[in-house]
Amino acid sequence: MTSNTGTPSPQNPYVIAILAATLAGFFSVVGGYFAASFHARHAIAQKRFEYRVEAYGVFLDKISRNKIISQLISIGGMADHLATDSEIQDFEDRIGQLLKRHDAEELYWRLDTDLNILRLYGTIRVIEICDDILKALVLRDEEIEWKSYSSEIVAFHNEWKMSQEKGIAYGWEERISVEERLMVGTIAKLTQALINQLRLEIQQP
Repeated sequence: MTSNTGTPSPQNPYVIAILAATLAGFFSVVGGYFAASFHARHAIAQKRFEYRVEAYGVFLDKISRNKIISQLISIGGMADHLATDSEIQDFEDRIGQLLKRHDAEELYWRLDTDLNILRLYGTIRVIEICDDILKALVLRDEEIEWKSYSSEIVAFHNEWKMSQEKGIAYGWEERISVEERLMVGTIAKLTQALINQLRLEIQQP
């Protein structure tokens, strides 16, 4: 409909109101959907983090009472400070005693069992370290991505491996083979890296 001047008449205000209400309803529904989706994703992520923290706490509490892992951590700490002959012999004796009580197969079974909770709830990085610990245990050292670790750990591993390949005996009397010494030293360092990673993720989610 047009006015007498030939210009279009204003649109029906009722039509405009209905259109505005329809658009408002549409955007309200769309906005509500995205808001609900965001909150759902946030809730899921929060729940996953809570499960992860709980799993990490269970593992850290377990290793404080696990003599095998405690011994591995202790051995790893000793490896950084070997200077005198008596220290080297003590280091060698401790590894020998550990492997005498628990052979490689038992160590694998026990560590694999203890690490299961971390592989179930842990981040990708935690799972990678768990897998690397088990690789070291079955002497698949060359499959470990060492560049993903700190320069300190990489330097330790390179020096440690070179010493074993050169056949340098540790201590006054060798108690274990070159392969076993490399394996235990590597596992000890990776276990330390794992614990540090767990604590870092708990503190900085």
